[in-house]
Amino acid sequence: MRIAGNYTFEATREEVWSALNDPEVLARTIPGCQRLEVVGENEYESTLKIGMQAVRGTYTGRVRIDNIVSPESYDIHVDGKGNNGFLKGAGTVKLRTDGAQTILDYGGEAVVGGTIASVGQRLLDGAARSLISQSLKALAQQIEERRLHESEHQAEVEAALAEEAALPAPPEAPLAIGQTPAPLPPGVAHRTITVPEGQGLSEAAVARGMAEDFFTRRPWLPWILVAFLLGYILGRRKA
Repeated sequence: MRIAGNYTFEATREEVWSALNDPEVLARTIPGCQRLEVVGENEYESTLKIGMQAVRGTYTGRVRIDNIVSPESYDIHVDGKGNNGFLKGAGTVKLRTDGAQTILDYGGEAVVGGTIASVGQRLLDGAARSLISQSLKALAQQIEERRLHESEHQAEVEAALAEEAALPAPPEAPLAIGQTPAPLPPGVAHRTITVPEGQGLSEAAVARGMAEDFFTRRPWLPWILVAFLLGYILGRRKA
């Protein structure tokens, strides 16, 4: 199975790159993510619960990122399994600027096996594209929320600094004999991120986003449904 596409963000390339490399953000934008665990440098394990009929199930997997060219591109490797099959794949994510926007291009290939492979290529392709689309939309929302939060935080910091500057400076306390500064934390810390209920990309949010995309691409469809419904009601009255 091969998947390729792109998505346009109303953000700078640096903002998109920063969000893509933040595990806290990723945990909230991966569909059905229940757990995201940092197990090494640029390596993660996750548990997902997907409610889409074609790929319904609970999955666990490992994701590894390499060939990183900041803030332009990286390669991604996925190895996952669930109660109805397995998936192994690799792909590339690239960022390019277009004026004030950033375009994310993605592409890759995956091998799917087990019961899930029997649902058919077209259904699998459609499910994969839908999940990726909803994930990227959620990422765009997270970027906007991060921007707003950082702006508010910067304003608070500036206010605190201004207040501190107005106070007399306290005398510096000398280090005791033999006292040394605290050591720096290690470069990579093992940690587990759990997504609080209501803060991740839930099954309901994915379904709602898919419906919005469906009607956005077919603006004429609601009118056909209304006409059909009116015809049905009038036909029953005549009967």
